[in-house]
Amino acid sequence: MKPPASLIVVLLLSISTALLADDRSSKPTVNSTFAAEAARQALERYEAEVAEIERVAALRKAKARERLLASLQQAERVQAEKGPRYRGMLGSYYDQRGRVPYILLSVPDGQNVLGGHVWSVMNKRRDVRRPMYKFESRGHVRIPAKGKYRLEAGLGTGELKLNGEPYALSQKKVGQPQTADVVLDQGVYEIEFVIGNNGGQMNRSLVRVRDLKTDEPLPIFVYESDLKKFWGDLSLGVELHEVSGWTMKANRLE
Repeated sequence: MKPPASLIVVLLLSISTALLADDRSSKPTVNSTFAAEAARQALERYEAEVAEIERVAALRKAKARERLLASLQQAERVQAEKGPRYRGMLGSYYDQRGRVPYILLSVPDGQNVLGGHVWSVMNKRRDVRRPMYKFESRGHVRIPAKGKYRLEAGLGTGELKLNGEPYALSQKKVGQPQTADVVLDQGVYEIEFVIGNNGGQMNRSLVRVRDLKTDEPLPIFVYESDLKKFWGDLSLGVELHEVSGWTMKANRLE
């Protein structure tokens, strides 16, 4: 928003008149100096006020856009949660150059992230001289009731998060997974898992959420809409290859 042209003209004329009056006299008069300074200050105040109005308007517009996007995302999530669910996670592999076009849709179980079948699939289509650097996976888990639960992950796990919050894991017994006992409220949580290939630890990648009341692991799952978006991603320029033999039919949850 710019100052009206008529106002700028009036202010500039006031300044010009005062300056011309100074030029016609050998000494600038008190009145002309005051008028010129007053006009300058008035213009500066006006421009500052306009700038502040524009700043506030832009801030409100940005916040309104954030609220709109949040509402659209919430609506999309509600719609997704009404659709089919499948046992599994959305897993991606990385080498030193970045993500590679292979995915794991099975939940990491301590054997399937870099097992023999995985290597047989990968080695047909990738440069074997570039070792795997990192594996990350995400999905959801439904907590049936508020209570105590145990998070379990393989050795070398870099991160295990629920709804974006990281949890510290520790190994209680040699040869056992790392764990953390936590109290969780009822609801659906997003679970994220990251592990590096340090000393071959990626081979033992494992993710579980166990109900301590029943000692049974809870299903980790993905929504159909998230699954299709992930599996159909062509950002790498090629189709993604699933490496564990996972199928929608065998893993659909009722």
